[in-house]
Amino acid sequence: MTRINRPDTLLTELRDIKRRLHALETAQRTTAAGAQSTAAAEHLTEESTETGTSGSE
Repeated sequence: MTRINRPDTLLTELRDIKRRLHALETAQRTTAAGAQSTAAAEHLTEESTETGTSGSE
């Protein structure tokens, strides 16, 4: 019997694939959340700049 067809090897491979998928999904969520917070911070900075300019006139 080949090495890849052994049940313990298949389970090990499946666990490794699941672990990698979880890591990728977590990284994707972290990146998306970071991009959203950066965009929100930029938006707030633009609003405060516009408000500050109109108030000084």
